[in-house]
Amino acid sequence: MDPAILSATSGLVGSLIGGVSTFTASWVTSHRQYRAQTLVQEAVRREALYAEFLEEAAARFADAWSHKAAGPEAIAGLLGAVARMRLTSPRAVIDAAEEVVRRVVDAYAAPNRTFDDLEKAAHLQAGEWRNRLREFSEVCRAELLRDEQSSRHGRPPSARQG
Repeated sequence: MDPAILSATSGLVGSLIGGVSTFTASWVTSHRQYRAQTLVQEAVRREALYAEFLEEAAARFADAWSHKAAGPEAIAGLLGAVARMRLTSPRAVIDAAEEVVRRVVDAYAAPNRTFDDLEKAAHLQAGEWRNRLREFSEVCRAELLRDEQSSRHGRPPSARQG
């Protein structure tokens, strides 16, 4: 074979391989960055939903302390938030949210109380009083941290199985 043709062919093949490998590396890097950014955005949306649920639950607990519910519309915001969680959240978060809803319903079913009753309950039953929303918060935090660690390592979130 002619050395000039061999040299030209080798140069073209080398350039082609170099171009393809550069393109592939660039594509893989961009894809991973996009995936990580998408995972972070999803986590931010879930975190906002969890915060909204916590605020609504706290308001319903406060309202239930001194009022009976006139109807199911009193917990409609909570039920809507739980339904939205079912779209993106793992089973543990949904279970914890449903438990909060049950506790809110129980609170509305309990007899009306005064602020003095609230103060006494806060001091006498400190553990139970503080834990009404704590379990939900902790489950959410664990789920968000798990997703953050997964996105750092380039793995899909494992918590979404449920």
